[in-house]
Amino acid sequence: MRGMQGMQGAQGMQGAQQHVPPHLQQQLQQLGQRPPYQQLLQQLGQENVPQAQAPEISTQAVASGVAMSFWDVIQPLPGQSSVLYLMIDNAWKAFINPSQQTHDAVQEAFAFGQQVIGYYDTTNPSYLVAIVITTK
Repeated sequence: MRGMQGMQGAQGMQGAQQHVPPHLQQQLQQLGQRPPYQQLLQQLGQENVPQAQAPEISTQAVASGVAMSFWDVIQPLPGQSSVLYLMIDNAWKAFINPSQQTHDAVQEAFAFGQQVIGYYDTTNPSYLVAIVITTK
């Protein structure tokens, strides 16, 4: 149920980005031209935004858990990596730069009630090293 809500939320956000009413687009552009916002936007454009990268992983300390929900960053900020988060053992665990096939497979698994299992290094449990989808 939570995965389905996550998928609907991701689809809803994607649709919202594509259908911004013209009057709101104009207001956002005007805001971006005001001095405090203009300066911030220029600073953001000049800064190198750090890329999310998976850390070194030990293959001797791998654990797994069943994902209860997911959060898919389908359109990251400029310069950022795509990230797919799984909620495992009450903690979000990140899978950095998943393929489009992985994005789609996780969404479909939650939509159809399949089990999604995340594998992670116990010395650095915030990052997933693999995702497995099982069928019932």
